[in-house]
Amino acid sequence: MKHAWEYDYEMFCAAVPVKDRTDLIQWDSLLEGKMLEEAAQMLENGKGAWKKPLPESKAPYSKMLGAISSMKNMGYDVEKAERLIPDAFDAISKGELIRLQIINAQVFKALTEAEKIPGHPYWSYTVYETFEQYEKAVEFPEYPGYRLPDRDKLFEQIHGGWLGEIIGSALGTAVEGFKSSRIWEVFGEITDYVKPPETLNDDITFELALLDAFCEKGFHITSEDIADRWVGYIPFAYTAEEVALNHLRHGIYPPESGYLANPYREMIGAAMRAAVCGALAPGNPREAARLAWTDGRISHHNNGILAEVFNAVMVSMAYVETDMRAVLYKAVKTVPKDSEFYSVLDFAYKACETSDNYRQACELCEAKYKEYNWVHTYPNLAAEVVAVYFAGNDFQKAMTILMMAGQDNDCTGGPIGHAYGVMLGCNALDRKFTDPLKDRLDTYVRTMESQSITSLSEKTLKAVMKYTKAD
Repeated sequence: MKHAWEYDYEMFCAAVPVKDRTDLIQWDSLLEGKMLEEAAQMLENGKGAWKKPLPESKAPYSKMLGAISSMKNMGYDVEKAERLIPDAFDAISKGELIRLQIINAQVFKALTEAEKIPGHPYWSYTVYETFEQYEKAVEFPEYPGYRLPDRDKLFEQIHGGWLGEIIGSALGTAVEGFKSSRIWEVFGEITDYVKPPETLNDDITFELALLDAFCEKGFHITSEDIADRWVGYIPFAYTAEEVALNHLRHGIYPPESGYLANPYREMIGAAMRAAVCGALAPGNPREAARLAWTDGRISHHNNGILAEVFNAVMVSMAYVETDMRAVLYKAVKTVPKDSEFYSVLDFAYKACETSDNYRQACELCEAKYKEYNWVHTYPNLAAEVVAVYFAGNDFQKAMTILMMAGQDNDCTGGPIGHAYGVMLGCNALDRKFTDPLKDRLDTYVRTMESQSITSLSEKTLKAVMKYTKAD
């Protein structure tokens, strides 16, 4: 029987990006009076759940194959779900929507009822359920002598962080979902935007919700506070966040909203929204980690949350450290060694140490994690390790490596770009990246559809200065 990951990987390998695109994402029709919830349902239901082009890069994506393979990656027997795959594609070929909708439901039922596979490698690692359990397993870097810099310096770092993140996301949305070799084949080595940059995507959406809650309650915010903002501000979502948002709307709150019937709970969604947690806790990795855990458990579980913690810690340390490789090295140590996620970071780090260049290291990581959907945390966080290791303090090189690594590279370019922007400051970022943004951030967050990046930075600055405790 052909496995879900094999179907998925074949699609991933065959997809070819298109060069010299100047088109923009057609969001206007959604933003001008139509219900986004309905639009999302139209995209996800029926045959679109099995294969549909992404609105930004046009890469094909299968929500269903990703769900099945992710459950298998987490050590569950998905044979019943996999046996339905040929029937689904047959229904699609014949245009039998009613039959297909029933198959889709049966797949998710099979995944929800799937039993653990005895002896599967996943279960040889510790499963981390709570922040308290996690906190006891690690030691955080400490900076007892750190004090917030003067307002101008702090703003330069915060503004640099948001610019770096938005640049990384905009670079990545144009090429996300493609295999590294395909990107090399079409573009060569990417050193700039491959199409006019756009800032409207789902990556920053949830960070704005967290920031809004933080502005009201500071470090006292709870997962429930953030979840309420999701329900109020966010009209639709994808994969793990989509499942969680539906749960929340029906009164199922964290932590159940994160792991209950959520096959995407270890995908990259939590890691992609981590940067704001580090930005709000400058030089305080422990608080950044706690914020990330508080946020992550809304839609993710175990390794999915640990990935958000890892990215948040890097951003927090970037306010103090002056060497991104040192940030990487110390951040890896804040991941429990008995977690499966640590094994991914460790593999990627060793791949860097034994490789002559970043391309070789990327190929090793891609081959190692080819059974994981390209939206999964593992191949993407491995790419982050490679990028920082080989780029050092060079922002452009880090972005180049992440773009050339392929996978979900807007979700890696964002948080890594944020960390670099914080360390280097906004004035160090090349104008070829910043000028095309025109200081504008577009979102589909209710009441925050359009704002300046400067105003977002000022809002973050005000929150940091209000809630950071002086010793």
